[in-house]
Amino acid sequence: MQGVVYTALADMVIEQLGLPVWEQILDAAALPSQGVYTAGARYDDAELLQLVSLLSQHTGIAPADLVRSFGSYLFSQLYATLPPDLKSCQTLREFLLKIDSTIHKEVKRVYPDSYLPSFTYDDSKPDELIMYYRSRRKMCFAAEGLIEGAARQFNTDIQLSHPVCMHHGADCCTLIVTFSDKP
Repeated sequence: MQGVVYTALADMVIEQLGLPVWEQILDAAALPSQGVYTAGARYDDAELLQLVSLLSQHTGIAPADLVRSFGSYLFSQLYATLPPDLKSCQTLREFLLKIDSTIHKEVKRVYPDSYLPSFTYDDSKPDELIMYYRSRRKMCFAAEGLIEGAARQFNTDIQLSHPVCMHHGADCCTLIVTFSDKP
């Protein structure tokens, strides 16, 4: 996984829980990287899972909820790094529909060895967008958080449901974004 994910996790934990907690989690994890992350490097996915597990034990927050919160936090950091032409979307729907075809394409250009999830869409209803998420990492809860972070960025009220999940044996997750009439 790209280092930017790990540096953002460190930022979130330090911001919300303090540096001593982050250092305690790193000490307990005894990671191969020793918790020294740079945004452009790649790290083993297992490190993230171990950090989330330890954070869950420390906070009492379920891992899925932690990952969802982290995804929401991560969005603003990732959005800030997008090239200006990718920030030209006027609506959340437009932005979400560009994730696979434009945003992930740009990420692959910058980080050719990166592994990214894929999305396909059902955009047939004006007040709803169905996103089908596929990833060997099964980080669908992070995807939920990223969508919630995007909704905040675009000042859009949404309801998000996740009726089908790879964690329950499905081949992909179904994320349903329902747009409210309110901005």
